[in-house]
Amino acid sequence: MKRLQRTLIRPFTLFDALGRSYRVQLQAAIPAIFSTTSGLFFLILTLLLWISDPQDYLDYMPWESALFLWASGIALMVLTYTAILTVWASFPEARRIAIPILFAGLPAFVVATAYHRFVGGILSDGAWVQNLWPSHFYMLLIQLAFEAMYLRYGLPKSFQDLAARRDEAEPPLPAPIADIPVPPEPTHSSVIALPGETPIRLADILHVRAQEHYIEVHTARGEPKIIRARIADFLAQVNDDHGIQPHRSWWVSVHAAKSLVTENGKRFLALHSGLKIPVSRARLGDVQSWLDEL
Repeated sequence: MKRLQRTLIRPFTLFDALGRSYRVQLQAAIPAIFSTTSGLFFLILTLLLWISDPQDYLDYMPWESALFLWASGIALMVLTYTAILTVWASFPEARRIAIPILFAGLPAFVVATAYHRFVGGILSDGAWVQNLWPSHFYMLLIQLAFEAMYLRYGLPKSFQDLAARRDEAEPPLPAPIADIPVPPEPTHSSVIALPGETPIRLADILHVRAQEHYIEVHTARGEPKIIRARIADFLAQVNDDHGIQPHRSWWVSVHAAKSLVTENGKRFLALHSGLKIPVSRARLGDVQSWLDEL
């Protein structure tokens, strides 16, 4: 069971059609893929394909059969896609490579295509027959377009919605008791307060990564918090006693850092979790000195 849990929280990396990278934890990605926001995205996709009827199903079968075929085919594709990512994420991080979006979604497309050809023939009593070329080439382009849109807009929105629901479910921080002496407030607080977010205990934070207009705050609880903020907003509330910034897009807690390692001529800050954070050349000396003082 512990091995399965470790497998599910290992990160995976995808590159969308625009060349931007998304690095999230699989434990957080699976709930996001099957969230209400993602479900609405897939429902809209199903209705658009059913109405536009690019495979001419409505000429050979009742409308409800065509709707079922599109809905079940998309569901099968999503399940296959998720299974592929889960298997891929189970490999050691050192052996994992970035997967172009074309190759990441191609196996799921092949499975869905075979399903459509088989079930479409049954629902149409053998009347519907479709050649793979060129119709499925166009279907592949349609999948790539919607896949890029989902990774660019739908999945990040799902992360935000899940984070908002978790924040609403978290109990508020207890109020200080008046008759207990309150020590002088330190220069930096024991919690991190970001705009619109519930305060996060600094001791729970393992590392932070900047992603365009968002930051991913990874905590000891396992699931990252996706927050619309700058990493500078976070760095303003910590100092070297709490952690270090080995790269402009990363911050690492003093509790999570382990040692400096070298791979393929590049330096990384290894964490106790096994994750390796890139270290920029300009900050290498500061990171080494910081580790020596731990």
